[in-house]
Amino acid sequence: MSDWQERITHETAPAIRVEHELRYRLAAPLILSGGPWADLGCGNGVAAAAALGDARPGAAVLCDLEEQAVAHAAQELGIAGAVQLTGDLTDPSHLERISEATFAIGERPVFTCFEVVEHLQAFVPLIEWAGGLARERAATFLISVPNDAFWSIQNPHHLTAWGEGSFEELRRLLPAEQTLLRQVALSGSSFTSWDPATQRHDLAVDVGGSDAVATHFLAAFGPGHDELHSSALAVQTEMLAQRRWERQRESNLALMEMTLETTLDRHTVWFKEWRAYIHELERELGRPLSGATPEELPEGVEPTA
Repeated sequence: MSDWQERITHETAPAIRVEHELRYRLAAPLILSGGPWADLGCGNGVAAAAALGDARPGAAVLCDLEEQAVAHAAQELGIAGAVQLTGDLTDPSHLERISEATFAIGERPVFTCFEVVEHLQAFVPLIEWAGGLARERAATFLISVPNDAFWSIQNPHHLTAWGEGSFEELRRLLPAEQTLLRQVALSGSSFTSWDPATQRHDLAVDVGGSDAVATHFLAAFGPGHDELHSSALAVQTEMLAQRRWERQRESNLALMEMTLETTLDRHTVWFKEWRAYIHELERELGRPLSGATPEELPEGVEPTA
């Protein structure tokens, strides 16, 4: 079943998986450059594993709020000896543990923090910590946030909202030397020969422009920030997987609606029975009927709260 708390799984909609995978592909040259890699908010590791292909960094630190997610990421990535840490990224003591674990492995580390900041109650401790490591310890950071102007919905799992203005405020907290990128959605189709053999198409796509609304914003800073370049990822849409994901979501929603309706009906019946019992006692005591409408009361009797 898909994880509606926004952790990427193998059952997540293919389009969303590609979106996450592209961010790790962007970071892959830095991740594989030889220094330690720390993934903050690693989730289940599905997108990172897909982006890295058969390649793996020599050492990694995987961090998340939930121990089960970190263990799953370590298994998915298959990095021998990966350091697994759990904790809150708003906690300075946990951030210090991440620093110690990462620099114990080696120097000039790369930190990825994709789609995490919006889930934090406060992100300033993380940004200040990251900026300090970039300036003083030659660490490179890649951080992304969603653009709520694109999604146009209130996400119950996001504790902060992001757009052009809020991302500009975040940028001002970062070291002056930085690379900023916009991630935009692509859509397309292809013809293939009748022969079922796989074919490869090299595409030229025009992206960006004044009309393009970014799905996400990405900021990189530290010594490796200028090694990032605009890129795109297009894959054959897994329509069966996409349809299965959508039907699963519809099924889950219908089940929740049915459960809620049944629960409300049950509570309504309980309330009516309880109210009838209370009114019976009030009649025996000669007291006004509580909560009764004027039509339910004897003439001249005022309703009570």
